[in-house]
Amino acid sequence: MSACITAIEADHTDPNIRHIYVSETCVASLTITEIEKLQIVLNKDWTEELACAIEDVQGNEKTRSIALQLISRRAWSKKELSDRLIKRGSDASAASLITEQLEEDGWLDDLAYASACIREWIRIEPASRRWLTHKLSGKGITENTATQAIDEAIGDQSEQNAATALAKLRLVKVSTLDESTQRRRVMSALQRRGFSSDTASEAIRRAT
Repeated sequence: MSACITAIEADHTDPNIRHIYVSETCVASLTITEIEKLQIVLNKDWTEELACAIEDVQGNEKTRSIALQLISRRAWSKKELSDRLIKRGSDASAASLITEQLEEDGWLDDLAYASACIREWIRIEPASRRWLTHKLSGKGITENTATQAIDEAIGDQSEQNAATALAKLRLVKVSTLDESTQRRRVMSALQRRGFSSDTASEAIRRAT
């Protein structure tokens, strides 16, 4: 005779939770929604397939709980969050599923996240589009989303104007040094922010 579900009891502290019993053993604790989704009812056969399905649901719920805790602390890109969930022990498929759901629910927004990152990065010093794209790529932002965010943040400002603005800021910081050292350090700073040698040279010429 196969085992079957003999009781579904409400939790004493959380009215949304139900405890599933097979004979005298509690085999799972699920939300009402999860029970309905799995079509769990009294006298339903307790099979290996049902046990695996419940395990998947519980794993996904744990992953979602961890994800929401992480989101409450700071903003994340979708890929960043998925990678962090995997590092925290979540299955890759569960991490992907949960981040997709969170994106659909509005908890994750890569464009808004990318835009916020750009505003922070260029708040004090300008940077090239190439540098910004590279930085966003490191945070899991796709090239298309990065381009859209950069266009919104920078608008029609040219690379040359951005480089010149940075050169002026940097020249002030090294104004007490000799001209050769000034040029070398400002050139290095411009190239670190992604500007080409030609653009950097022209920026220094315009800034002096």
